[in-house]
Amino acid sequence: MEDYYDIDSILAEDQNVKCVFQKNIPGLAWLEGGHDDALKAGSRLDIPFWLARELVEHMEDTVPMDIETPEFFGPKVRNALRADATTVDLTKQCPNFFRFGTFYLQLVDDMALSGVMETAFKARLQMTMDHTQSGGNSNTTDYLNRLDETERELYKAGMESSASIHQWNQQSFGRIRSASEMLLKRKAT
Repeated sequence: MEDYYDIDSILAEDQNVKCVFQKNIPGLAWLEGGHDDALKAGSRLDIPFWLARELVEHMEDTVPMDIETPEFFGPKVRNALRADATTVDLTKQCPNFFRFGTFYLQLVDDMALSGVMETAFKARLQMTMDHTQSGGNSNTTDYLNRLDETERELYKAGMESSASIHQWNQQSFGRIRSASEMLLKRKAT
């Protein structure tokens, strides 16, 4: 986790992933609702990503499980992102799609997914910044509903920047004046 207290990271890592355990793991039978001590090999469970990451990182010898690719990173979504990334409703797929994707790719080696996510993010970022310049028409509202949380943060930052530029262009900041030190120097000479 990037920052222990970052609420966005906490929410992103709370996404469930399907795991198939390859060996018995002592002390984890409670995950399955069992009363035995060990979680049995072959068990298939949905667990939060943060727990899966901890299990992988803290096992000394081998990775105890296979993490299945979540549906929202599957072939259907990948193909849609390749076709036209700006039309995919990421909120329906995963509210923290890109943030979770970065965490997921740190744990799972999937270069194809990494490439698709990078290309999609760039295309969507360009479209998002275009919408910040348009002033919020009905198309912008429809577009905003399809953004994940990271993109919404970027949209908000873009809108604030656009408003600042507009305000500066309208000279709402007042006239630029000489610094008081410069005025004092002029009087002294």
